[in-house]
Amino acid sequence: MKINFIHSKKLLLSLLISFCLISFSSIAQHKTEEKNTDYISNLNQVFQEDCFRDSFHGFVLYDLDSSKYLFEYNADKYFTPASNVKIASLFAATKILNERLPSLTYFEKGDSLIFWGTGDPTFLHPIFRNSAVIDFLLLKSKTKKLFFSTTNYEDEPFGDGWAWEDYRTSYGIEKSAFPIYGNAVYFEADPSCEIEVFPEIFKDSIQENSEIKTKNFTIKRDLGINSFEYNIGDLYYKKGKTIPFHITPELITTLLNDKLDLEVTHLEYPMPENTAIFYTAKSDKMYKRMMQRSDNFLAEQTLLMCSAELFGTLSTQRVINYLDANYFNKFYNKPRWVDGSGLSRYNLFTPRNFVEMLKSIRKDMGEEKLFETLAIGGKAGTLRRRYEYPKKSTPFLYGKTGTISNNHCLSGFIVTKTGRKLCFSFQNNHHRESSKTIGNKMEEILTRVYKEY
Repeated sequence: MKINFIHSKKLLLSLLISFCLISFSSIAQHKTEEKNTDYISNLNQVFQEDCFRDSFHGFVLYDLDSSKYLFEYNADKYFTPASNVKIASLFAATKILNERLPSLTYFEKGDSLIFWGTGDPTFLHPIFRNSAVIDFLLLKSKTKKLFFSTTNYEDEPFGDGWAWEDYRTSYGIEKSAFPIYGNAVYFEADPSCEIEVFPEIFKDSIQENSEIKTKNFTIKRDLGINSFEYNIGDLYYKKGKTIPFHITPELITTLLNDKLDLEVTHLEYPMPENTAIFYTAKSDKMYKRMMQRSDNFLAEQTLLMCSAELFGTLSTQRVINYLDANYFNKFYNKPRWVDGSGLSRYNLFTPRNFVEMLKSIRKDMGEEKLFETLAIGGKAGTLRRRYEYPKKSTPFLYGKTGTISNNHCLSGFIVTKTGRKLCFSFQNNHHRESSKTIGNKMEEILTRVYKEY
């Protein structure tokens, strides 16, 4: 009996200790959650600060672990998101495109091969150097005459709502059915005042104009032509310039003839139903540059490739209509989507839209692959100088920036110090503060979320 009594006391003591530990743990957890809840709820006060007071802002914070919104501020109001729109382009790609990019649509008839572009921007691009189409055409040219057609192209060189003067900038490159060399010419001037040109075929299209007022090496081109003027200026070091060229079917065949060293003829041939598609480069590298470097050209061409894959024809509007009808109609708010890059101020998205798209992309791509594709805080892309993380730890913020004058936005993911995974969208429109000031404030807020939640 004595032994049983002692055993019972030990059992009772053990149960009491367990109960106390559970109670203390519950209290501690409650206090932690209370602290987090207090901080999140007090975020409303942030938007009363001077840098936010006279402009329009929206912020949502979504807990991926609990599938709940932790904070919503103007979550369902529409914003001009700038390059956050590239999240929609990546969303479209994950729904429509395959692992490899469609690079050519072709049809063989007798001794002829007729081919159409699919919008693939990697063909002979100076970064991707995808020459698989060249190898394909060279092989076919042994038994076939080559003809290039543009009858499947239903788009315009520039997007709706783009600023007209963007045509002369590296971020305003023309869209096209058959991109080549990134649809741009690269000029470089060295201290000897020699001008290097890539591709070299444009060497005969440049001339010096000393009347161009400049302190630095400058290249100019008028709208709709491919004649370039330059002034070296006060050049003391190598300085490169990327200038878009104007796309015409005749220019494409000229560039192909030069590269292939054989004849390609432009022929407006209607696309038949029984065509084949030639796939080449893997999509990963292109998506990564599109998102990390915020490459407008790649984003626009991504939508054209999606259109080619779905319809055979290339139309930004057709693929947007498809996504509207099949995906965005299920969103809490339906966005107004106009272009692939975000250059257009006609785009209207809510902060909640971006969370919905990012959640879907994460599911389709997988978290690890998506995080590698987005800009990485303190490490890569447009966020490499922001959101630095402690040594011997991993980055905590992965996202997509978006900036045009008076608008600065950021959407993405945060992995908090405690390991919680959050999705967010922070939209800022119509501010007179500099983008740097708004960016600094966003960094302060999101870094605190990382540390305290």
